[in-house]
Amino acid sequence: MATALKVGEDIDAWCTRCKMSLGHTILAIVSGRPARVRCNTCQGEHNYRGSSAAPPKKGSWEPREVRERREAKPAVTSWEALLAGKDLGRARKYSAKEKYAADEVIQHPSFGVGLVQEVRGDKIQVAFKADVKTLVHGK
Repeated sequence: MATALKVGEDIDAWCTRCKMSLGHTILAIVSGRPARVRCNTCQGEHNYRGSSAAPPKKGSWEPREVRERREAKPAVTSWEALLAGKDLGRARKYSAKEKYAADEVIQHPSFGVGLVQEVRGDKIQVAFKADVKTLVHGK
């Protein structure tokens, strides 16, 4: 026969801060089950998640489209292939005040020639030869 759990008793639970199953002190019980616990290691308080609970999936709290964008594997493309067919002579000089569109070629004073890959509100993702940078636009 299992004994009823009581507030103040110790129980094993998944710690959201330590990211492992550790000893916890029960702080609240609802319907005979632990509801809130405090980690005996880091003193962090959180809802009870069970002793053998697997860690939450990374990014499970994010909207699906954000998670898909983050998890998507970027296609590896050479710098020359990105700029193939683009008129580099028509590259606009970068200014944070100007607005840019996707697939537009820009000339940045520090990073050089870049290709706008994505527009997100007041930010643009630009591929330069050395790196991909996030820049502001339309300010």
